[in-house]
Amino acid sequence: MSAGLPRRVLDATMTQNSAYLAWLESRFGSDTALRICDEYYVGGIADRAVFWQVDTEGCIHTGKIMSYDEHTGKRLKGEGTVDWIHAVMRREGSLPEEWELVQCMYGEHLLRRYPDKVVAVAEGAKTAHIGAILMPEMVWVAVDSMMSLTADMLRPLKGRSVILFPDEGKGFEVWTAKIGAIASEVGFKYSVSQF
Repeated sequence: MSAGLPRRVLDATMTQNSAYLAWLESRFGSDTALRICDEYYVGGIADRAVFWQVDTEGCIHTGKIMSYDEHTGKRLKGEGTVDWIHAVMRREGSLPEEWELVQCMYGEHLLRRYPDKVVAVAEGAKTAHIGAILMPEMVWVAVDSMMSLTADMLRPLKGRSVILFPDEGKGFEVWTAKIGAIASEVGFKYSVSQF
């Protein structure tokens, strides 16, 4: 990967509201919603949420821009509802074409802050947020998609105790089939939740 993205880009989104923040506030209260957004680096751009990927060294990899319904908390689907900060920066000419993205876990920066907590791995950022609110005894991270559960993505979990919270259905099947070999290669203890 090229150098990380500049901190000023992340900081500029942290002062913006989004429909996702409005939903979090309506569901869990303003204090909890603002704490989660601050802790997990949830920003906003034009009423869309930005979920920043920051690694254990503080390097900013990218931000995933997503549109949500502020009343239901469901992700909006369709053209223009998902984008990436690095892609926007490329289109604007503020990021060199040769810059290459290597993703990290969403919430990965929290592993350093909570070195003794069990790590809960979810697929999506919203699940990680809800888990962090309802089960704060664990540090919650997300891998962004069902197929992103790989040894490279999970390397920062070496030596940790990990509980996977896959999405039901195919996600549960895929993660259960893959995790044994990944945990053995990386070196962590794991269980797979059926919750």
